[in-house]
Amino acid sequence: MSELIVREALGERRFTATDFPIAVGGQGSAIVMAGRPEGAEAYLGLHEDQLFVQPADGVEVLHNGVPVQNSTWLRSGDVINFGAARLRLLAQRDDQRIVEVDDGSSGNITAPPIIEPSARLQGGEGDAERIDPLQFRPSDPVKAGPKVRLDLKKIVAGVAAALVAAVLWFIFTATSVSVRTDPADAQVDIQGTLPAVRFAGRVLVRPGDYLIKATQEGFSPAQLQAKVTKEPNQTFALKLQKLPGKVKVDVPAQARVTVDGKELGNAPGEFTIAPGKHTIAIAAARYQPFSGELDVVGEGKSQTFTPKLVPAWAEVTVSSEPAGAMLVVDGEERGVTPLTTQILAGNHPVELRMAGFKSWTTDVQVKANEAMNLGPVRLGLPDGKLALRSEPSGASVSVGGVYRGQTPVSLELRPDIAHNVVLTMPGYEAATREVSLTAGEDRTLSVPLSGVFGEVTLAVQPADAQVFVDGKAAGAANQKLRLVATTHDIEIRKTGFVTYKTSITPRPGVSQKIETTLLTPEQTRMAATPTNIRSKAELSLKLMPVGSFTMGSPRREPGRRANEAQRDVQFKRPFYMGVSEVTNGQFRKFKADHRSGIIGQHTLDLDNQPAVNVTWNDAALYCNWLSQQDGLPPAYQNKDGRMVAVQPLTTGYRLPTDAEWEWMARFEGGGKFRRYPWGNALPVTPRSGNYADVTARLIVQDVIPDYDDGYAAAAPTSKFPANPLGLFDVGGNVAEWVHDYYTVSSDSGAVAVDPTGPADGKQHVIRGSSWKQASVTELRLSARSFGESQANDVGFRVARYAE
Repeated sequence: MSELIVREALGERRFTATDFPIAVGGQGSAIVMAGRPEGAEAYLGLHEDQLFVQPADGVEVLHNGVPVQNSTWLRSGDVINFGAARLRLLAQRDDQRIVEVDDGSSGNITAPPIIEPSARLQGGEGDAERIDPLQFRPSDPVKAGPKVRLDLKKIVAGVAAALVAAVLWFIFTATSVSVRTDPADAQVDIQGTLPAVRFAGRVLVRPGDYLIKATQEGFSPAQLQAKVTKEPNQTFALKLQKLPGKVKVDVPAQARVTVDGKELGNAPGEFTIAPGKHTIAIAAARYQPFSGELDVVGEGKSQTFTPKLVPAWAEVTVSSEPAGAMLVVDGEERGVTPLTTQILAGNHPVELRMAGFKSWTTDVQVKANEAMNLGPVRLGLPDGKLALRSEPSGASVSVGGVYRGQTPVSLELRPDIAHNVVLTMPGYEAATREVSLTAGEDRTLSVPLSGVFGEVTLAVQPADAQVFVDGKAAGAANQKLRLVATTHDIEIRKTGFVTYKTSITPRPGVSQKIETTLLTPEQTRMAATPTNIRSKAELSLKLMPVGSFTMGSPRREPGRRANEAQRDVQFKRPFYMGVSEVTNGQFRKFKADHRSGIIGQHTLDLDNQPAVNVTWNDAALYCNWLSQQDGLPPAYQNKDGRMVAVQPLTTGYRLPTDAEWEWMARFEGGGKFRRYPWGNALPVTPRSGNYADVTARLIVQDVIPDYDDGYAAAAPTSKFPANPLGLFDVGGNVAEWVHDYYTVSSDSGAVAVDPTGPADGKQHVIRGSSWKQASVTELRLSARSFGESQANDVGFRVARYAE
């Protein structure tokens, strides 16, 4: 047989004749069976190309279900069982034998029935070798044969020869190996298929796998899985690790022990530490930190480590004259002098106290483990104590030219010495006192201060306001105050008005006056609101006055229309109004392709002419664009394809409301309101505005007789005088879109506050006359028109709320 093929779960392995015998069993065997105990249970042997199985000593295996304990020949189909695992000898192939290993790890294996050994003797099926019965004849009773006699000497000699042969065979086929251990005197045990023979410091073993174990007291056992080949002089080395040692750390005080950066626990105490050199650190209260080297012997042995801890304190001896003073360190009483006490290293406040004597204090710098002496300290007589007050309080106090605080103040003064005490306070004359105290004396001194006064006259509207000086009520506002010459906080208060605050410093002989008029919150807010503003798109707006008026016209006013119902309107929310109408140049910054057109031979498209032929939606979109430029919230939003107002109205740019437009157009001041742009009566005042004049006969049907304003159609904005509020072209030039939806209402007595018109509608209100109009009805400032499409005489101006 040239080779044995062993088929396992992980593949095939091949063995030659030199590899025999082959160990079979648990861990450490050449063929390993899962779940079997460590070591070989049987060996596969080869003799004259014939395989046989040899159970290990004391191990019983099953050969074709029959327990065997001796060498047994193997043939094709034989099965050898090792518990749940088995070997199957497959059919011979050429010069090869094939063994299939099933170690029981892939599924359940049905164990064969155990056959009694007697069954084999009866020639049952499956025997490894059939043994035929011998043929013999019964003995002749008359002629008996010779007796067989055993030769004991020959038997002994045969056994001895066999043993010598076996020994010689072992010697000539064994390999010499050496096993070295650290430590060298460790006990070595070699376990394998065949026994090992020790000879002259070496070991004779047959080639194969061996488990080498080494043991030594004080060390952890070591082992090595060795494969011995036929190579001569093989050496195997094992190093045993020392067991940890037990180290007792002996210190004079409780401490924390750290070894190699790992905290072990509290000392005094015993710790288990690995052998070798270590860095040990010890931290104990009142001792300096310790760090050193610790050499642990190990081997389970005990040793004691006694580090020398250096105190982190020193003994300080304190004495005083007279003796018996209480020593206080860091606020802790230590005892009476003379005294020796332990004080930790560092800086410490030290005080000596004794009744009838002045306390003595100092800072002491203590060095660790270095004794020091303080004293004898001579205790002085106690200071006198002066409780100093002034009227008024708050005066600055100096003693001997040194500042000592403000009254009321408690002073400690050296006894039996005259001290110069000076009190000063702004607005008062300085006061000086000479004070001498005896040792331990307590004295109280009150010093009145003489004020230096000035006069302040108050002139306040409204007259019934109240004045407060430095937070204290001082009576009616209109009076003359006599105040000390220091800075005072003055407040003038009245319910419903904003408080007036100021500061003043009266001066003797100098007359001073505070004159003011209290404002309501609304007046204050208006006063803080800019009168004029300018948008980033260069539109100028003015702040309009707030107030009340009757909107619309009386029924008997000549030219009145039915849509001019009267109602009372009040403005509370301040708003700005555009100084002039939006020009073509300004509108084209928003919509570059805008064209206002021409009328007859007269252009309406110059940059300084008002923008016309714009829809109400175009004007609203322009207002939102202005708001975006100035970072303001838009006043309009797109809803179903048309612009509608945001509710409530924002502070963004928008069109004037119907009420706002009539208020600013008719406002004259002093509670009076105009009927026409130029005043309250006809005829039209020359150069008062751009209306349908005699120059417009060729392009309009009705004109104002004998009136010539110089422009047949639209004039540049701001060419005619402004109205009383400083706004241009309120009457004439072009009519203007306003914010409100158009509706016709009846007269109403209810007051409308900041009205913005109906919530919905189709058409929008148009206000003011234009260059096309000449009738009394159209020239009136209360006239209202409406529309929903663009026109060549309708433009717009912008407005916005101030807040």
